[in-house]
Amino acid sequence: MATRTRDVQRGYGNAERPVLAELWKRDSAGESDAMKARGDVEPNNRQVDYKRYYDPDYFRLELERIWKKQWLYAAREEDIPEIGDRVPFDVGPLSYIVIRSGPDEFKAFYNSCLHRGTMLCTKRESGASIRCPYHAWEWGVDGRLKRIPSHWDFAELTKPNASLPEVKIGRWGGFLFINADPDAAPLADSLGILPEHFKDYGLERRYTKARFRKLIAANWKTSQEAFQESYHVYATHPEAVPFTGDSQSQYDIFTTPHGAIGREAVPSVVPSMHADADATTVAAGMAAAQAVGMWHYPDFMLPELDPAGDVRAQIGDWARAAYRQAYGRDTDATDAVLIDSTLYFLYPQACFWMAESVPFVYQFTPHATDPNLSYFDVRMLVPHAEGQERPPSSPPIEIGLGEKIVDKAPAFQFLAHIFDQDMSNMPLIQQGIKAADPQAPHSRLGTYQESLIQHWHELFDEQMKG
Repeated sequence: MATRTRDVQRGYGNAERPVLAELWKRDSAGESDAMKARGDVEPNNRQVDYKRYYDPDYFRLELERIWKKQWLYAAREEDIPEIGDRVPFDVGPLSYIVIRSGPDEFKAFYNSCLHRGTMLCTKRESGASIRCPYHAWEWGVDGRLKRIPSHWDFAELTKPNASLPEVKIGRWGGFLFINADPDAAPLADSLGILPEHFKDYGLERRYTKARFRKLIAANWKTSQEAFQESYHVYATHPEAVPFTGDSQSQYDIFTTPHGAIGREAVPSVVPSMHADADATTVAAGMAAAQAVGMWHYPDFMLPELDPAGDVRAQIGDWARAAYRQAYGRDTDATDAVLIDSTLYFLYPQACFWMAESVPFVYQFTPHATDPNLSYFDVRMLVPHAEGQERPPSSPPIEIGLGEKIVDKAPAFQFLAHIFDQDMSNMPLIQQGIKAADPQAPHSRLGTYQESLIQHWHELFDEQMKG
């Protein structure tokens, strides 16, 4: 791991199509501390061995040295609103129960009966007790033993010594995190700059409007890396090139005591350097407004833009007014939050967008038995009106191999099509890495645009050593 000492070109733009940092300096709402922040890591890890994406032995070691040792985003508090509500959280073959044990208290347990190992929770459930379906052993929502039928035959098991084993649980922004390592440092040590950067975004005041979980024919790292760079926009999402500054994006890596936070910030309302020479900022602004308006603000009139003015500021003003009408909440959010796509990646498997145009949260998890498969869980997390009760959390729509997101999750509208474009690449990558030249079975990553991927693998290498 190296600090920023090398001379690295950080994006590619010009006076008419500036890099993101220049656009943020001109933000009509002012440049926030988060926008001014720069990462403290310069990775230099451009060749990643392909074996780690499919090798069963690597997968087994990952479970022990990464998945059992890190803070993992598991659920939202809103998923389990009442005492006794619970959901399973599966990580490969590992499984945990996340439960609301009090009005403002949550616990997490190993999802395994102490009798003969039966899984105790397989779907969202509610109840005053956790009851094994096999022999009816029963625990309270706090994990304390309540009842063993024929207890005379298990005299050594008592309420003091037969509680469900717990794993650590942490909370931030309405999210619930678990960590199976009993010696794990506090969650705050892994969150790093996230609480400070998101302090005005109001994650805790949002609800899950729609959600899907897609089974992907690719390793979980393969699928996650698809969202850690905008370099693929030109080829995979060509319709976005006229109004999305993919080559002008900014990447930052912020170290934490136990991992890292990666940030990918992609500007909107600016043509890509890949766009035609006659592409204009005004056209980019209208295209962005049409896309965002169609999805979030269909009842709000599109803006009339003054070509002589600051087009991003005009789109920002339009988006603020549309936001107020749509959500019944005031906002003084920056243009960047309203129209750009800024993603924060929490090592090792979560992604939080600070973007009203794409208000998503991602979760990536491995398949139970096959390292060539993984799950991609996406929430649409939007504000609810001031003073109104939070709407119920939408359950995940399960989408299998070969099924399209656009067909199964219509609430995501045109962005479901964008996701499907990304999904079309996944099996090709997973198959292609195994077909690589055996004399050079590794990637050749970009110095800057794929720096987040570089650093993630530096962390993998460090932690896989044990």
